[in-house]
Amino acid sequence: MTGSVRPARPDDAPAIAKVHVQSWRETYVGILPQAMVDGLTEPESRERWIEATQPESTSHLCVAEADGRIVGFASGCPATDADIGCDGMLDFLYIVQAGHGLGLGRALTEAVAANLHAQGFAGMGVIVHADNPALGFYKAVGGRVVVERQRPHRGFAVSEVLLSWPLPLSSGP
Repeated sequence: MTGSVRPARPDDAPAIAKVHVQSWRETYVGILPQAMVDGLTEPESRERWIEATQPESTSHLCVAEADGRIVGFASGCPATDADIGCDGMLDFLYIVQAGHGLGLGRALTEAVAANLHAQGFAGMGVIVHADNPALGFYKAVGGRVVVERQRPHRGFAVSEVLLSWPLPLSSGP
């Protein structure tokens, strides 16, 4: 199976929502409280992604496809969290398990970083749940830990790790 990355279109919103919910559940069962895992729904997610795919959105949203279907997505935007220590943010990156191992995580990260850099951002950060297996991925693609903290999220206290990169990304491992 091979994959590719492209900018998201408005008609991608339902598939993005499906990937969002599926990958959320694949990743966070056993890491976050089950009520929190079950709390994300496709209708809620679809509304978010319909808005994010509109031309006036401040998000840069791209999708990863494999064998003709969307298996992942990533979104970048101006940073809204002062703790992140930079002006741009990788605010979402999700890939369903069927899309793992194809290099799509790196490709999505690089696509968002390139777009943020083209818009004049000097750095990109990401906030990751401390027990998320993707934490190792972010470190492997050059993210440096900035802060570790506890924060309420969807009604629960969660441990987070904030990582950042200077832009443009350098070619790394």
